[in-house]
Amino acid sequence: MQTFYTIALLLTGVILSNIIKQLVPRIPEAFILIIVGVILSFTPAFHNFELRPEFFMLVVIAPIMFIDGQKQSFNRIRQRFRVVFFLSVVLAGASALVVGILTNNFETKWTLPVAIALAAIVTTTDAVAVKSMTSGTAMPENVNEALELESLFNDATGLVILDLALSVLQNGTFSAITGVEHFIFVALGGVIIGIIAGFLIVSLRVNLNMRANNPETIIIPISLLTPFLVYLLAEHLGTSGILAVVATGMVHNWESERLRLTSTRVQLTSATVWNTISSFLNSVVFLFLGVTLPMVWKDFIQMGTMTIAQLIGISLMIYLSMLAIRYWWSVHENPDNPDHFLGPHDKSVHQLWSRIFAISGVHGTVTLAMAFSLPTRNGGHPFPYREELIVIATLVILISMLVSAISLPLMLPVKTTEYSLADIDHVRNKMVDYATLQLRDTIDDHAVREALTEQLQSQKGH
Repeated sequence: MQTFYTIALLLTGVILSNIIKQLVPRIPEAFILIIVGVILSFTPAFHNFELRPEFFMLVVIAPIMFIDGQKQSFNRIRQRFRVVFFLSVVLAGASALVVGILTNNFETKWTLPVAIALAAIVTTTDAVAVKSMTSGTAMPENVNEALELESLFNDATGLVILDLALSVLQNGTFSAITGVEHFIFVALGGVIIGIIAGFLIVSLRVNLNMRANNPETIIIPISLLTPFLVYLLAEHLGTSGILAVVATGMVHNWESERLRLTSTRVQLTSATVWNTISSFLNSVVFLFLGVTLPMVWKDFIQMGTMTIAQLIGISLMIYLSMLAIRYWWSVHENPDNPDHFLGPHDKSVHQLWSRIFAISGVHGTVTLAMAFSLPTRNGGHPFPYREELIVIATLVILISMLVSAISLPLMLPVKTTEYSLADIDHVRNKMVDYATLQLRDTIDDHAVREALTEQLQSQKGH
């Protein structure tokens, strides 16, 4: 019953947030969801709630990344591989290293592995959060593409770096060669597992469709299980589950021609189901953040004035450092390079896009989930500064969201469309009239013709 109450409350939170969004459209949806999440935290089901990272990554993040992977294509990734690699791996790795060293110098009581662990946690970015902040504005297409390509794999980069830092903390030694080998194994292994699993699952779905009388009752459940099975398989084999589900999603995109051989009913039902799940899970991400905040706040206020001031200072330093790194990285991009990620530009436009890209490095619930994934004990002793690291990760998330929510609407033009609802209704009515004429010319049975005509005419806009 506890699970039922939890799911029911999350659904209620999403519904309530959507209603509030209609009433106050100027407030970013992410903040509405966070506030509703804070309200939910006072219910018995979420009392003293602490995010369970294994559950969160499997049940929430894996399906979201699977859906995002289906929006990409192998050809696009192959053509933009250098951009993807430099944004998702090199930029994330460089940010973690710089932030880790700065944090270690700022907080001298921490060892370098602890600082690197924190840096890995706060390195990951959240493209969904950015879209929530800019829903009413026109984000430049090249900047939006760069943000999507960056967020596609940088979660995995942060997780691998965090794993390496925790390994050093536990063993007390670090080998650069071993670290690189581990990174390649986890990352490349996850991609390979995801590709192989993707091809097998797509082939299974196509073959079942050709043999089943009601294929949607088999194919859609397989589709729903796919991200969970692939994630668990990759993690069981010691590789990146996140990269695996992204790769599987990309295979589903690449194999779309074969999947189109399935019935129209299967395709429409599957698309509707996944769109609903995607919308719900993207909302749940921020609800979980809101539900977790009271627990983090409780630990925060018990730390004392000096510690609180110090943690706020470290959080601001970390955020400003990452902001500067992202701006420097993008502003020094060579516009003549065919693999540029912000596109051809003059100097002033380049600087504007670089500022937008830098500020759009919003951090989300994956960052918090990674913070909560820190072990409570390390080598038989309590994990050093675990509560402080969780508080800093939360503060960095909130700072990044506040800055982007205030700055981006001021920097971006208001989104406009070249059509109105009246235009859509006019085109729909013409389509309905054309279909009505066609069926009246081809169907002889009067009763059937009149029934279909009535149904079609009911689809007209008003």
